[in-house]
Amino acid sequence: MMKKKQKTDTPPSENITRDYLKELHLSKKDIKRVTQKKEKSKGGARDIEYTIYESSAYGRIANSFFEKFSDYIIEKYPNLYNALKISLIKSNIQLLSRTYLSVVLFTGFLGFFIVLLTSIIVSFILGGNILLHLIRSVGLAFLLGVVIIMGSYFYPLFVVKNRNRAIMNDLPFVIIHMAAVSGSGAQPISIFNLILDTGEYKGVAKEIRKIVNYVNLFGYDLTTALRNVAFTTPSPKFRELLIGIVSTLETGGDLKSYLKSKADDALVSYRLEREKYVEMLSTYSDIYISVLIAAPLLFIVTLAIINVLGGKICFSGFCAEAKDLATIGTFLIIPFLNIFFLIFLDLTQPGV
Repeated sequence: MMKKKQKTDTPPSENITRDYLKELHLSKKDIKRVTQKKEKSKGGARDIEYTIYESSAYGRIANSFFEKFSDYIIEKYPNLYNALKISLIKSNIQLLSRTYLSVVLFTGFLGFFIVLLTSIIVSFILGGNILLHLIRSVGLAFLLGVVIIMGSYFYPLFVVKNRNRAIMNDLPFVIIHMAAVSGSGAQPISIFNLILDTGEYKGVAKEIRKIVNYVNLFGYDLTTALRNVAFTTPSPKFRELLIGIVSTLETGGDLKSYLKSKADDALVSYRLEREKYVEMLSTYSDIYISVLIAAPLLFIVTLAIINVLGGKICFSGFCAEAKDLATIGTFLIIPFLNIFFLIFLDLTQPGV
C-alpha cells in the first residue's frame, strides 16, 4: 500500500498574502520591483533624489560625555546658544545645535589632553625641571583647548560667509535666467525647476533645491516655501529676492517685470563690484611687490653682507648668526607671508 506524500503546513499569513496577490493580479516579482529603490532619473527637478539626515558617530560620542553640560549652557546662556543655532541653520551643517555644542566641547577637551600628553612626553625626553615643564604644558594645553572651542564655535559663521559669497557670485545670472524663463509664460514653480535642472549655479543650487523640496516633497504652496527658504538663506540679497517674489505673487503683480528690473539692478551691481575689486587688486599688487618681493631681497642681501663680514645680529639680548636668520626668513617667514596674502585676497573677493 503506497503512502501519500505529506504536505507541509503553510503559515496562515502566507496564505493571506497569496490570496491578496491573486486578487490584485500581482506576482511576487511585481512587488519586489515596486519596493526596490528608485534610481535617479535623468529628467527634471521633480525626480530629485531625496536624502535623510543620518546621525554622526562623533556626535553621539560627544553627547555621551557632554550632553548634560550642553543642556546647562543652553539654559544658562540662551543668547549664546541661539546665535549658534541660527548660524548652524544658515550654514546648512547637518547637525542638531545641541549636538554641535557637545561636539565643540568634546573637541576642545580632546585637544587639551592630546597637547598635555604630548608636552609631558617631550619634557621627559628633553629633561630639565619637571615641575616647570608640567606647568608650561598645562598652560599650553589649556590655551589650545580654548582656541579649539572658540574656533569650533565660530566655524559656522565662516561657512555662512562662504555660502553667502557663492550665492552672490551666481545671483545676478540666476535672476537673468529667471527673468528669461518667466518671459516665456512658465509657471513660477517651473522657473525654479528649470534653474535647478541646468546645474550651472552651484552657489544657489542648495537654496533652490530646498524650495523645490518644500513644494514637490512636502506639499507646501510656493509662497510658503519661498518664505521658509528666505528665513534660512545666508544671503540677504537672495532673501530680498524671494520676499519680493512672494509679494508679487500674493498681490497679483507682474512677475516678469519684477524679475526683469531685479536682473538689471543685479547686473549693474555686479559690474560695479567687479570694477571696484580690480582697482583694489592694483593696490594690492603694489603692496605685494614692495613688501613681499623688494623687502625680502633687500633683507637677504643685507644678511649676506653681514655674514661675509662675520658679524652677528642682536636684539634685546638675543644674538643670532646672519646665516640662520636668512634660513628662517627664506623657509618660514616669506612663505607664511605669501600664504597669508593669498588668504587675504580670497577673503576680500566680492560677495563676502
